[in-house]
Amino acid sequence: MRIAFTVHGSRGDVQPAVAIGTELARRGHEVRLAVPEDLVELTAASGLPTRMLAPSTAELLAGPLVKERLKSKNPRVRLKALSEVADHGRATSEQVMAELADVSDLLVTGPLAQDRADAIAQSRGIGFVPLHYCPLRPSASLAVRYREYPRPVSRAMWRLADQTYWLTLRGADRRLRTELGLPPAKDPLGSRLRRRGVPEIQAYDAALFPGLANDWGPQRPLVGFLLPDKETRAALANGDDATSRAVEWASGGEAPVYVGFGSMKITAEQIGGIVSSLLDRGLRVIGHTDHELPQHDRLLHLQQPVDHETLLPECRGAVHHGGAGTTAAAARAGIPSVIAWLSADQPMWAAALRRKGAGSGNKLARFEPSDLDPLTDPAVAAAAARLGRDLTPPADAVDRACEILLDAAAR
Repeated sequence: MRIAFTVHGSRGDVQPAVAIGTELARRGHEVRLAVPEDLVELTAASGLPTRMLAPSTAELLAGPLVKERLKSKNPRVRLKALSEVADHGRATSEQVMAELADVSDLLVTGPLAQDRADAIAQSRGIGFVPLHYCPLRPSASLAVRYREYPRPVSRAMWRLADQTYWLTLRGADRRLRTELGLPPAKDPLGSRLRRRGVPEIQAYDAALFPGLANDWGPQRPLVGFLLPDKETRAALANGDDATSRAVEWASGGEAPVYVGFGSMKITAEQIGGIVSSLLDRGLRVIGHTDHELPQHDRLLHLQQPVDHETLLPECRGAVHHGGAGTTAAAARAGIPSVIAWLSADQPMWAAALRRKGAGSGNKLARFEPSDLDPLTDPAVAAAAARLGRDLTPPADAVDRACEILLDAAAR
């Protein structure tokens, strides 16, 4: 089979596609990837053929569109900003998707630009499957951000959000579908895929969202978190020994707390305040940031990328932004997470951990030293350890995702 992955976003969006792609390649299938410009070199290190899909995601995340307008209190400003984020690199993305679709049996995307990829796949008469790294479709089983609501209210709020997002995409989608000779779509993508019987792979664990699998059924399978194997992760690290140095430091004393915010742009004051609060509690800390941190004998300052799968099991807890990949790594390590979220799906992960008793969170702008209390709570530590044992092994999740994709490609 010939399978193309076209994935927008950050490293956390691309890594699950690499996990599936490398396994499919081992099975003898022809795999191609297209990713944002700033991630092409990293992704190509996996050994998979890789090309540019869109301009740099890092530049988008660092700009005022994401840092300011997407967080505006004015819903009209947020809605317009959301539309512009969806349009980021659209022309290049559409061209690359079309070129890959011409030589593929199946087109696979991450959470972003799914409507675009589905239209292009339809126009070529090939299969399409999206990967979801968090719940994106309406459900009564899901918390809306960090708060809990009665089931009917949750379902109504999710449907409103789904319809609102569709409205931000509808104009561009109509233009593309007209160019491709397709009739205009009349409702959100999830509803259309449901009617066509297209699977939507949920690349996260059912243990964190009780009831969701029953709510959605087999067409939206919760396969578990997708993670490249150790060999591929080592290739992506490109020989950097930051992980081994961090593990050696962590194992040389009391287990530390890891603090890192991935690709999120936060201030030196924000991460410095969290690190200082942990040091004031007498804890050892690994601070993973490009910002300057105070010198301290109980602090290890990291700036290079590290393998969370290797490092986090040596830690007692983690403070992070609540990205799906970091949340999954901490959960697999069996340690508590305290999530200081900024936007998007991050408060949803904090809510999921809170329900399991394995962590908690707060918006970064409202974060207080007391929010760190779960990191020293034995009950939270015990719950986190139980959750880690309940998660689907990554290899099993990758195998299940591969089987779904191959079945879709063969239709």
